[in-house]
Amino acid sequence: MANISFGERMRRARVKAAWSQAEVGEKLDVTGATIGNWEKGKTSPDKDQKAKLRAVLGMLAANALDSAKPSEDESAGREDEGPSPLGTWLNRARLGRKMTVAELAHVSGLSAPAIYNIESGRIANPRDETTRRLEKALGTTIPVETKNEVREEAEIEGVGEFKDFLPHDDEDRPAVGGVYVLYDVAERPVYVGEGGSIKKRIRDHHEKFWFKSPIVESAAYVQIEDERLRRKVEAILIRFLKSNAVINKKNVDR
Repeated sequence: MANISFGERMRRARVKAAWSQAEVGEKLDVTGATIGNWEKGKTSPDKDQKAKLRAVLGMLAANALDSAKPSEDESAGREDEGPSPLGTWLNRARLGRKMTVAELAHVSGLSAPAIYNIESGRIANPRDETTRRLEKALGTTIPVETKNEVREEAEIEGVGEFKDFLPHDDEDRPAVGGVYVLYDVAERPVYVGEGGSIKKRIRDHHEKFWFKSPIVESAAYVQIEDERLRRKVEAILIRFLKSNAVINKKNVDR
């Protein structure tokens, strides 16, 4: 893993916590522009300001602020634990409007499990329609840097963007061509498939004995309209996952 600059590590911690530069600056009695300069590496906080940043951004930021070189634990992926930047933003926005999950689900037309899964991080990159409904229901927009962070993490170069969906919610199933992965309750991949309409393909699975929780708990897909490319990507994923994709391995429903 390449070394990440102090400013970039600080920026990631801030975005993950769903704070704007101005909000962090207010807590440290500095301007948002100062926070921006720290993140760009133009200037640096002093010792006392670093201590305040640790308190504001949490233990992950404490590790990030002590050294420009990632620790062994961080290199192993600790930065990816917990809610996604979008999940943290959604929780703050919902609580800021004093809405329960049930209320937000009712107003947005989404299911309560979908909202719970986004806030917990199980759904890190929901479909565009889902985010539009959330923004409309909350009367606000998702910060651009939060959207960019989520997309950067989900992007597969040369193929597209991996998006999450709820396999047991027909309204959340994408009606597009692509390759999809089904995960069990422990987030292990159990099935890889492809189709000209993922929604229709998932409906075909619906009556199968294995298509139920906890065997199938969550799902993700990448939109690929070209049939030949879909089949190539599907074959590569199945081959790469080997015995982990247990349903595919047994040739169930293929």
